Formats: sequence, C-alpha cells, structure tokens
Amino acid sequence: MAERDTLDPVVDATARTTRSVDEVEDLLWRLELAAHSAMGPAGTGDDDAAGGGLLTQIAASIIALATLLWLLARHGGTSPGKARRLLERGATVFAAHAEDSTRTRHLRRALAEYEVAEKEVLLVGRPAAGVEAAARNFDPDGQLQGALYIRPVTLGAAIGALPQAISLLTRGLRETRGYRGRIAFRDRIGMAFRMALGTAHARWWHQAASGLPTERAIFAHTGNADTSQLEQAMQASGIRTIHAVHGTNIGWAFAGLSDVAQFPSGADAALGEKLPAYGRCMHIPIERPAVSQGNGDWALLTSYTHLQHPAFAEHGSRLDCRLVKWVADAAKAAGQDPSRIFWRPHPQIDIVPGSERERLQEAVAKAGFTRWPADLPYEALAEFSAAITTPSTVMTDGLRLGQPVIVASLSPLQSDLLYARYPLLVESEEALASAIARLTGASRGEAFDEAWSAIEPGARLQIARLLELV
Repeated sequence: MAERDTLDPVVDATARTTRSVDEVEDLLWRLELAAHSAMGPAGTGDDDAAGGGLLTQIAASIIALATLLWLLARHGGTSPGKARRLLERGATVFAAHAEDSTRTRHLRRALAEYEVAEKEVLLVGRPAAGVEAAARNFDPDGQLQGALYIRPVTLGAAIGALPQAISLLTRGLRETRGYRGRIAFRDRIGMAFRMALGTAHARWWHQAASGLPTERAIFAHTGNADTSQLEQAMQASGIRTIHAVHGTNIGWAFAGLSDVAQFPSGADAALGEKLPAYGRCMHIPIERPAVSQGNGDWALLTSYTHLQHPAFAEHGSRLDCRLVKWVADAAKAAGQDPSRIFWRPHPQIDIVPGSERERLQEAVAKAGFTRWPADLPYEALAEFSAAITTPSTVMTDGLRLGQPVIVASLSPLQSDLLYARYPLLVESEEALASAIARLTGASRGEAFDEAWSAIEPGARLQIARLLELV
C-alpha cells in the first residue's frame, strides 16, 4: 500500500492506472476502468467511496440497458441478412464511430485514398441517428466513393443478447467495487451501455458474418467494451482485427484487444508493447526527410484548451495563455515581429466555454499574433523557422514534414510518454528561448536529427501499405 501512495498521479500515470485495476479480473471491465483511470484526474467522481457504489452501479446498469433498447427501437440498425449480402463482397471490413472527429478522420482519409471498388464500413458506437444519417455524420463532405454503410446491431440482436448483457453487467457490480478510484454516475452509465452494446454487437456479428470471406477488420478506434466485444466475435470467427491508432499513445486509454495496433511512431508502439493488451504493436517506418530551412515566420499551436484534456478541467485556457506570453517574450528578445507569429488553436476552440475561448483569444490579440489563415493548409507547418506546440500530435506531424517542432509542456508530463524523452521538450520560458535560438541557427539540422531519432515517426495510415505489413 505504501508504494501506491508514493506514485505521482501524472508522472507515473501508467503504473498508477495498472494498480488501480489490479483487483479487476474481468478483461472487458479492466479495459474500461483502466481507460477511465488514465483519462480522468484522480479523485473525481460521485460521492461514493472509492471502490463502492453498489446501488449506484445497479441503477446505472438498468438505465444503460433501457437506453440501448430505446435507441435501437428509434434508430434501428442493419439486418443480418442485408449485412451478409454486403459483407460477402470483400476480404477487408472497416469500423469507425459515426462522427467526424479526430478518432475517425484518419481512417476516412485513408479510405478515400484506398482504391477499391467497394468499402464496407461498420458504424459503431451509440446509435444517435438512422444509418443513412449516421453515414453522413461520418463523411459529411462525401469524400468516400463506393462506401457501403452497416450498423452492426439491431434491436433483435440486443434483445437476444440480454442474458449475456445482464451477466456482464452483474459482473460489473463486483468489478467496479474492486476499482481503486471514483466513478461519476454518468461514467458508470457509459461503461454499462458499452458493455450491453458490445454483447449485441457480438450476437449480430455471429448472425450476419459466419462463414463469410472476410479476413481482416481495420478499426479507427477501439479499446472500449462495445468495440472490443465486436473484435472478440470477429477473432472467434478467424478474422484478424487491426487498430489504426489515431493519436499519441498515452497508455491505458488506448489499450485494446486488437491482434495488431498500428501507431503513428516507434515511440508510441514501444509504450504499447508495455501493456498487456494488443497482440502486436507496430508503426510503418518512413524515410527521414530533409530538415526544412524556414521562412522567417513562427507558428504557435495550442491544445490545452480542449474539453478532454485533464489540464483543461483544472486550469481552463490559462496554460495556453501562459504559453502565449512565453512566446511573446521570446519574440521580443529575438527581435521577431509578433505579427509574423501565426497562432492555430485546437479545433475544439469553438466548443469550449465562451469565457475560456475569449480569455485565450484576448491573450493572443494582446501579444499581437496573427490567427492562422483559414486557407493556409496544415502542411504549411513545414515552412516556419520555429514551430511551437503544446504536447500533441503536431510534434510527429511536423517531424514528417521536416520541421523540428518545439514541444512546450506547462503541466506535469507522464514519464513514459514519447514527449518525455523528446530533445526539443521545454518546460520553462528560458528553455523555450534557447530552443528557438537553436532552431534559427546553424544547429537546426542537428536538432532535427536528434528529434527524429527519439520519436521514430511512422507513416500516416495507408491501408494498402498496412495490409502488406500485417
């Protein structure tokens, strides 16, 4: 017990998460609770004592079951017969949530580039609309040609799977009590809902896909109880499942049951190998590009102002505002025109609370920075003489473009993240100024080589290339 108490909740996040579920025996509940621990700040939740909440969990389970049945009655799914006719056309099936978000766009982009006549896409996740409307939510701009959309669940499958769902939810009464953390009531409902949906997914798959020529399934996002049970059903029928991981690996929050996980970098894959989850962790190596020379402008990309970022719950946009000041002071010391510093916020800037958005925008305006033009592509990141970002996938994206991105961390870093060993990581205003000076001088190429070697960036998701390797 003493060892548990000495672990720093952020720096030792993976170790602490592992310990938080060391008394959870069921694999699906272990993954759900580990992801909850990894994504949420310690000590948050309802008023139940940590490891308690029996009546609360019963209530959450009942609500989850009722919600699932109601949503399926309202929005429906794809009948096993219809799905069977669609699935028999190809050897590869794809799975993604019915939304336009960071956890789906990488697969959608790769599907648009994948030159096959038909693409069978399973729309997973909570049914929030009919299948046709859900397909539009996934691909709002109509990028995909030849896509055949399937919701791998029906009300009949959910009703038929009720015994399995009730058994799994009953198991959760014990497993949530063994969890060393607090769980908000809303989170309890979410976990129970995914457990029940997963049993329906598994039953539906066995009804719709038994004996079909499908050989593999590529998931945009997995690791939760609903997608994991669908994967288990696929694996039981001889299908190989692959998770195309969409972002930086932060440990348990990304852990799933896929046979293969393709990460964006070698450093991400190395962390994945430490977890008792995926069968194989890999990245697709690419040739190191030449370092970009820079055009005299600077770029600043902020991402603490992001609803799912634990630091945002505690600090709001203040950390991004502090970084704006660091960059403004560094610019003044270096003689950099602040109007030649282009600021790009996280895409969630439009949905965070207005007060936090306004605080950050006021800080940028006061510093005299220029808002990143709407018509300037993200790939223009390569052109800047200095690019500064908070910890995010911008780092790996920039390296692929030949840009030695500076990562500025203003909150404690998890020790086994790829950022922790990144040579251009800065954690103070003085270190930021030194890093900028290094990148705008003769040592820029050397700094880029060091950064590349530490991270080992991999290729973006390319379906044909991925299938060759797995």
